[in-house]
Amino acid sequence: MITSKDVRNKRFEKAAFGYKQEEIDEFLSQLEAELDEMERERAEANNKIQILADKVREYMKDEDALKDALLGAQKQGHQVLNDANDKAEQIIAEAQAKADQLEDEAVRQHAEAMEKNRAEIAKEKEALIDARRQVAEFKKSLFDMYKAHLEMISSMPESYEEDDTTETAEDIANAVANSVNE
Repeated sequence: MITSKDVRNKRFEKAAFGYKQEEIDEFLSQLEAELDEMERERAEANNKIQILADKVREYMKDEDALKDALLGAQKQGHQVLNDANDKAEQIIAEAQAKADQLEDEAVRQHAEAMEKNRAEIAKEKEALIDARRQVAEFKKSLFDMYKAHLEMISSMPESYEEDDTTETAEDIANAVANSVNE
């Protein structure tokens, strides 16, 4: 590649009927200026390329860091999800155990209540049987007293005779009361 320095240092031999030296020098000066500008632009472009290449390397490092961070976040997310699932299973197991315990307790209490109710029913049946027996005894006793009163009334004389042995109504009531108490 020809540089501006090469153009500046290039010398031509003079010939008899050649080109005009001033025009050549002027053209070479222009060419030198343009080559200088192009070299400066190329140097700037190389600097920009270097800066961009550095940025690309930096971005690639950042990309790797971001990938690592993303993978770490995914792993942590999976871990959190697994922990949450484990915790949920544990909570469900505890709730099931508690429900089973409560159910067992309810069944036990129900069985106790049923046994207590059966005992109370049996006791009440016995009380009912006893009450029926007492009613039957009272009824029999009442009929017996009624029968005795009827016999006493039947044994009383039907006609009224006055004598010394006449009983007063008060004496009869006392006799009836005595027979009832017996």
